[in-house]
Amino acid sequence: MSGPAGAELPALPPPLGEELPASHGLGPLAREALRDASRRRITWAVAALAGVSLLAVDSCTSCGSAEVVVNGQARHIADLTGAVGVVSFGVLALWISALAGVLGADHLQQSLEDGSASLVLARPVRRGTFVLARLLGVLALTGAASALLLGGTTLLLTRRAGLSLPPALLASSAVLLAATTTAGLSMALSLALPRMACVLAVLAGLGVVALANTLGLLGQGSGGLLGAVDRLGPPLLTAVVRALGPWVASLTLPGEPALLTLRLLAWAALGVLAPLLAFSRTEIRG
Repeated sequence: MSGPAGAELPALPPPLGEELPASHGLGPLAREALRDASRRRITWAVAALAGVSLLAVDSCTSCGSAEVVVNGQARHIADLTGAVGVVSFGVLALWISALAGVLGADHLQQSLEDGSASLVLARPVRRGTFVLARLLGVLALTGAASALLLGGTTLLLTRRAGLSLPPALLASSAVLLAATTTAGLSMALSLALPRMACVLAVLAGLGVVALANTLGLLGQGSGGLLGAVDRLGPPLLTAVVRALGPWVASLTLPGEPALLTLRLLAWAALGVLAPLLAFSRTEIRG
């Protein structure tokens, strides 16, 4: 458009209600967040851990003719594969939750510090869309690590030891919900704490929850703080072990599976809502 003298006039903004360009949508923003997350140094640690973990499980599942002594009785390693699988999944679940928490500790805060959040939000992009994109970027990288670690472990345990597949799928779903909880809460906490303090708080919280869940699974829960954490906190470890119960016939687990699932879903929902609410109250400087 040009004026009377042929001068160019500034373009008018799009009418209200017109669809935003695709580059402003959740998908492109999430892909950009995934690229940011994949450039972190911890990604190399994930690759190294994946190799070590799979080698350890491979070693445990390949020595089916070996014998060990348990309570004075000789047992074949193959008879203990179910318990080995439960322990392996539990350790990997904690590591994946820790990975999600560490990635989330500065994935949102860093965008504020380097100004990328200001640039994105200067476009017609909602704050909620931006936060969800950053969270999806963390979860996409965490999901890739989970597929490699838990998928490889499941393949070895089901092919070599004959363990059933459905419990592994349920446990993997529980791990992803636990990672959602940790990543979201870590992102919200990062808006109030420095990065290192946030990382330490996330790792300390995971340690407390893991200890409380372990004591609860062993039937040694108490009425104190750890007992309250086990009953009301996120069942990061309990849900995974509960899903793998069919792998160990002699394993008796406390609690109702339905209530445990509902509690895990509630904490995962809180993990999504927490950064949305925290970011909506954060001042963004240009």
